[in-house]
Amino acid sequence: MYLVAILFSCGNSMKKIEEMNIQDTLPIEQAKDVTVFYSDSGIVRAKLKTPSLKRYDNKQVRGVTKLPLGLNVIFYDSVGAEESKLSAKYGEKFDQTGIIEVKYDVVVVNADSEKLFTDHLVWDERNNRIYSDVFVKIITKDKIIWGDGFESDDKFENYKILKPKGEIPIKDK
Repeated sequence: MYLVAILFSCGNSMKKIEEMNIQDTLPIEQAKDVTVFYSDSGIVRAKLKTPSLKRYDNKQVRGVTKLPLGLNVIFYDSVGAEESKLSAKYGEKFDQTGIIEVKYDVVVVNADSEKLFTDHLVWDERNNRIYSDVFVKIITKDKIIWGDGFESDDKFENYKILKPKGEIPIKDK
């Protein structure tokens, strides 16, 4: 009889425990139709637009910003000229590492109008690098190249496909 009383008198109710677990997975900030400007020494370096931004910083997820409905980013050079563009259907930014991961229908266009297509791309802000370990396709003015894996500077100017699979020249009409 005493054992039953002790078991029921200690601890939280299941509802309270579930509420605590739910709180640990909810974002601490949410916003819709967001435009974020990234600057360095007072110079705008990038403009990010997203329909939904959710920031997490709790026991389950530390310092992560999620862009669950996609994103479009324009990158600028030191004089404010457009340098490159990036779009994707999903993105995550990890504050502690400076890593931004984008997924699903990722497209990057550089100043020379060269286009990169992939389903997963990592941008390492701290080292000014972008890379991927999955299939990529690059279209330039004179060829289409594809393969697995990719790395480049963050301007998508000096790039290479790690495991090239093919190349097709594009002929002028």
